[in-house]
Amino acid sequence: MPPIVRTSTLVLLLAGTAAPLHAAPEHDGVWKVKTSAETGKCGTNYDISVAVKNGKVSYAGMWPVKATGGVNDLGLIRMEIAGAGQKVKATGLVRGDTASGDWSSVKSECSGSWVARKA
Repeated sequence: MPPIVRTSTLVLLLAGTAAPLHAAPEHDGVWKVKTSAETGKCGTNYDISVAVKNGKVSYAGMWPVKATGGVNDLGLIRMEIAGAGQKVKATGLVRGDTASGDWSSVKSECSGSWVARKA
């Protein structure tokens, strides 16, 4: 199994189940995300890519991962990322070409933080 999909730490990244209230095209593009596992049984950190288009988030990699959610006009992020039987919910805030936030795993009882930079 590819390591990027292996644990909820990857899925950890962006989380949220709701679509953005308003499209936020100023945040459109590909974002390089680095995760940090801080509590629980998830000990691996990941680097992944996500895409934002009209405020909606999707996974921008080659693994079988699904990312949903979005970023609103204020830069508030709510996402959910799922893959390899794991699901992570994340929240955060975009400021310019950087973003950061927290994530938590639904199944693995672990959590952490993430940071992203627009590619």
